[in-house]
Amino acid sequence: MKNLFKCCFLVFTMLLMGACEEVEDPSFSILTEEIVNVSGERAIVLGRLIAFENIPFQDHGFYFSRNESFDQPIILSLGETSRPGRFLGEVDGLELGVGYFVKAFGNKDGEVIFGNTLSFQTLNPALQRFAPMTQFPGEEISIFGINFGDDTEVFFDGQKAQVVEVAFGFQIRVRVPPMLGNPTVELKIITRGIELIAAEPFNYATGVYENLGVVIEDFVLIDNIFFQQGNRFFAGLGRDIANRPSNHIWEYSPGQSAWQRTSFVGDTQRKATNSRTGYFGGGVQEPQLGGDALNDNFWFFDGNSFNAIPSPPISIVDGLGFMAQGRFYIAGGTFGIGSQVYRYDPATSMWQLRPNLPYNVDKSMVHFVHNDLLYIINKDKALLRYNLETAQSTLISEYPGPFIENFSDTGGLSVVVGDKVFIGLYDNNEDMWELDMNTLIWSRKNRFSGPNRGRIAAFFEHEGILYFLRYFSINPRMEFWKFDPNGF
Repeated sequence: MKNLFKCCFLVFTMLLMGACEEVEDPSFSILTEEIVNVSGERAIVLGRLIAFENIPFQDHGFYFSRNESFDQPIILSLGETSRPGRFLGEVDGLELGVGYFVKAFGNKDGEVIFGNTLSFQTLNPALQRFAPMTQFPGEEISIFGINFGDDTEVFFDGQKAQVVEVAFGFQIRVRVPPMLGNPTVELKIITRGIELIAAEPFNYATGVYENLGVVIEDFVLIDNIFFQQGNRFFAGLGRDIANRPSNHIWEYSPGQSAWQRTSFVGDTQRKATNSRTGYFGGGVQEPQLGGDALNDNFWFFDGNSFNAIPSPPISIVDGLGFMAQGRFYIAGGTFGIGSQVYRYDPATSMWQLRPNLPYNVDKSMVHFVHNDLLYIINKDKALLRYNLETAQSTLISEYPGPFIENFSDTGGLSVVVGDKVFIGLYDNNEDMWELDMNTLIWSRKNRFSGPNRGRIAAFFEHEGILYFLRYFSINPRMEFWKFDPNGF
């Protein structure tokens, strides 16, 4: 029975070995089993000693060669062994992009016995990607790829950068050098004598801020509404930071030297909902004894005058408002059901109840509409896309800037310019980002150059330039800024 088992074992061994070389001793076999891993200079190979019992070997390991005849081989010796089973060997010092042959060996009683031959090819260095794709000078980016050597050099449009670390041959940490005049540069790597060019350019953070020095009279507006029609910007209602009520709306156009009061004659409305396009309403009236009274008045500015429109079937305070498909939506708020949605159709002058949002919202949450889809950033920094027709919500990205709970996780601006959205300047924060809606790639913009302890009261866009009103609770005041996203 024992002899029969040995015969079966040897048949199984020969089937495993396939092209294995013949061995002198039929009681064992040597198999070159698998090429486990190959890089530019290293290879890891798996061998196996197949035997029915312990057999002493004075040495075992692998032979490597650039040709199948194995003249002038690289011999990887793993030393003595007697136990059957797998053994692993790693060789380094190989040449880049070269084909090699390998076979396992065992030295038994002075006789070298080989296993079958396998082949592999070492890899050349390759650059796969880098991140972030936009960064400030002096900050770091990481370049990812394979087979980066310790001699790696990185260049930004020919300007040599400081390589901080080459980690395990696949990640390069590099410090971004100063910008020399062009914000978009070619990223080049030279490693192991090979030159690699990144498929995408590196972009320096851009953006220039300018304080226009134009403010709204002596008011510091909060709880206000704002909207835009063409190159006409409007902001008002709400209240002054000193708690004086306001039933005024002011207008400004780029190039003017002052904000002008409009002819609005409605009542005071604080915490009203607005669409940023001319529809607004709701909120509360000026403070009264016994608490705030709700204000259900809604308005539309048609370019010439403010016209009352029907009130919605609900009262809404601090509601999130927006325009999509030519209709005015109001949602959520801090009074009643914070996920309820109503839609006003100007063609019929009718309000219609729509499906509730799957989450509570209010006007403090950054939101925007792109291609008639609603986008909201919640307090967990999740960017959610909501389809107004199917009532489906999808998580598509995450706002990359920092949040400090109850300090910088509300407010902020979101301005759509074509397929780009500029998002940032959350409360008491100076970060600004650009989101490409085609690729969902976030790019840094230069940080706000003014005082960071402020909050956004209104924002607008004209010919690709952003404008925003910002107010300050400490040393109360208002500032009006413009921002050129591409300036440097």
